[in-house]
Amino acid sequence: MPYSILLVDDESAVREGIRSRTPWERYNFSVIGEAGNGIEALELVEELHPDVVITDIRMPYLDGMELIQEIRIAHPATTLIILSGYDEFTYAQQAMRYEVTEYVLKPVSVEDLCKLLERLGKRLDEEIKRTQDQDRLRQAYQQVLPLIREKFLVSLLTSVHPTSDAALVAKAQEYGFDLDKDEFMVAIIETDHMQDDVLQSLAMFEVVEDVLKKEDGNRVFMFENQIVIIFSAQSHAEPHYDSVFRKQTYRKAEQLQAYLQKYNFPVVLGFGNLVHSPSAITQSYHQALTALNYSSSYPEQSLLFISDLEKIPFEQQQARMQELKADVLVAVKMGSEEQVQEAVNQLLGEQLASLELHRMQALVLELSYSLEDLAHSYGHTTFTLAEEEGRNLFSELSSLTTLGKARRWFTRLCLTLRQAIAGQRENSHIQFIGQAKALIAKHFTEPGFGLEQISEMIGVSPSYFSSTFKREVGSSFVQYLTTMRMDRARELLVKTEGKTYEIAQSVGFTEPNYFSFCFKRHVGVSPSQYRQANR
Repeated sequence: MPYSILLVDDESAVREGIRSRTPWERYNFSVIGEAGNGIEALELVEELHPDVVITDIRMPYLDGMELIQEIRIAHPATTLIILSGYDEFTYAQQAMRYEVTEYVLKPVSVEDLCKLLERLGKRLDEEIKRTQDQDRLRQAYQQVLPLIREKFLVSLLTSVHPTSDAALVAKAQEYGFDLDKDEFMVAIIETDHMQDDVLQSLAMFEVVEDVLKKEDGNRVFMFENQIVIIFSAQSHAEPHYDSVFRKQTYRKAEQLQAYLQKYNFPVVLGFGNLVHSPSAITQSYHQALTALNYSSSYPEQSLLFISDLEKIPFEQQQARMQELKADVLVAVKMGSEEQVQEAVNQLLGEQLASLELHRMQALVLELSYSLEDLAHSYGHTTFTLAEEEGRNLFSELSSLTTLGKARRWFTRLCLTLRQAIAGQRENSHIQFIGQAKALIAKHFTEPGFGLEQISEMIGVSPSYFSSTFKREVGSSFVQYLTTMRMDRARELLVKTEGKTYEIAQSVGFTEPNYFSFCFKRHVGVSPSQYRQANR
């Protein structure tokens, strides 16, 4: 596919000469547009996104250097070429500052242009090749993969708002290991040797790796000057597999302890509880840290299992529950149906299976209040939304006697509210466009009215306004504004006796010549010709 070029010069004869005499195709280039001034060029850059802009410096309305500055800010990847008759050091300095690729003096011959395109083509080819060189990228990726993998493993321990389990499994697979399992337990190895003894730490790490290397389900890495182990397995839905996995992990812990003692490493191992999803690994990690805190109370023990030391009551899970509840509310506001279901499953998962009935019902009631607050912020109530479906939430609440029922009931309520919010968001888009069109109709005759002004009036960023407006309306804001100004100008030309400069000012143009230029480009004839033809 040829590289696209936009030609910018205020002399049409120069543009025509360059365009017609240059064998663009021979060097894999194609001219996709021409502009006679900087403002027109900037509009075409926004619309066409050329690979290369070749521009003159001295032009009306917006000179070449100002154009280059604007392009470099909004489209930093665009290659910029200057063709100028001005051999001035100041221009060359500015060109360097804006990373102009070539500065060529006029007059320029066909031979000079061919050499320019040959150099430019090679440069662009090399840039793309360097960017897309799969072998080079693969080698670079392999070099940093151990660091990326370790960073990912650390995120499993520390992430406050974890990604979905499916995303974690996919990411782990990308990094070369398997997390598609349902049994996990974290262990932390702590030693009393000096923390800055790097060789001692490395030697101990190698012992642990050597003991565990025969089993693919274990991940060993360093974090916070401690050795962390993630034990994992897949139950394959076998009954009582939790007990089997615990026994296997305990046995492996004893082997680790024996080897480390053999090599005179004084260590303590802390173990968290068994969890059943990748996103819950962080729970087991923090429990393992808690287990290590008991080492001073049990100095004779070198293996500390949190399940032996304390039975974690429901109250101590509240912080984690609050995080999961926040994930549910975010999914209802912004997520897909699948994300809502995943978040609710995490919140009302197996970790609550042993919860007493009255505690479970109290939890569901608390969650319902949170959902009601969210609904209220969007002008709804969950009870009204349920009534529209022919449901009575009060009677349904009393029927939630199992965790499965509670999960299904709460999921349905969340999905109902999500649908209402999504519909309201769609309506707000319609209102957004209606408000924008009303503001354009009100202010389009004002000089200086543009993208920044209307974005500030609506209270959004220019980039968000621009992309949303074009997506919803089908044309850019500039095109829409120009069309409205030209339509009014045509009306005034036919119905009034106003001078061209007066009409230009009345439709928002401060420069009459530029108005005439835009009018002819938009309508096909000059303002005076249009007036004569329509009277």
